[in-house]
Amino acid sequence: MPSPQKVTDQLKAPSSLLLGLACAGIALFLIAALIELPDEALGLTELSKQHMDESGVEHPVTAVLLNFRAYDTWLEVGVLLMAVMGMLLFQRRSDLRDIERMPAPDPVLNWLIQLLFPMMVLVSGYLLWMGKFSSGGAFQAGVVLGAGGVLLWLAGHPSVSGFSGRLFRFLLTVGFGSFLLVAFYNVLLSQAILDYPVAYAGTIILIIEAAATISIAVTVAALIIGLQPVIRDRDRTPLEPH
Repeated sequence: MPSPQKVTDQLKAPSSLLLGLACAGIALFLIAALIELPDEALGLTELSKQHMDESGVEHPVTAVLLNFRAYDTWLEVGVLLMAVMGMLLFQRRSDLRDIERMPAPDPVLNWLIQLLFPMMVLVSGYLLWMGKFSSGGAFQAGVVLGAGGVLLWLAGHPSVSGFSGRLFRFLLTVGFGSFLLVAFYNVLLSQAILDYPVAYAGTIILIIEAAATISIAVTVAALIIGLQPVIRDRDRTPLEPH
C-alpha cells in the first residue's frame, strides 16, 4: 500500500502540469496581443484635446479623470470606501476611537513631527490646486495628507482615531457623496449623470476633488491605524481585535 506522502505527490503532479500549461497559454495569448498592437496609437486622445475648452481645467489628465470619465474615478473612490468598510467590519467596530494610542515620543521627534505636519498640509493643498494646471489632484493630495495623519498617530496624537463616530463616517464618505450629489442633481435635470455645465465645470471639479482629498486622506490613515490593537475603555488594557 503506497504511503500517504506518495499519494499526495501523485495528486500534485497533474495539478502542477495543468497549472504550468495554463500559465504558458496565458503568456502566449499576451504575446500575440502585443504583436497585434497597431503601430500608431489609437484612442480618444484627439477627441479629448478637442473638448478641453469644455472641461473646466487645463490639464488633460484631470479633464479625463474628473470630467470626461468621471464615472471611473467615482467608482475608484467607492472601492477605497469599501476597503475601509471591510476593515471596520472585520474589526467589528464603526470608528477608530478604541485604537491604542502610541506612547509619546521624545521631545525632539515630537517637535519634528509638529514641524512636518503643517508642511504636509500645505503640500497637499498645493497638489490639489495644481491638478487643474499640471500633474497632481485629489489622489496625490489625499495620500500626502493621509501620511501626515499616520505620522501624528505615531507621535502619540489621536489623529483620525480621535474623531467621533459621526465625523469619521462623514469625512470617510464625503468624497463619494460629492459625486453622488452631482449625479442626483443631474438626474433631476434630466441630464447625463456626471455631465457638468461648461460654465461651472471648473468649480464643480475643484469641489469634488477637495472632498475626495479628505476622504482619501482619512482612508489611507484609517487602513493603517485601524489594524492596530484596541484597548478597553476602563482599564486601558490592550485587547486584540476580534
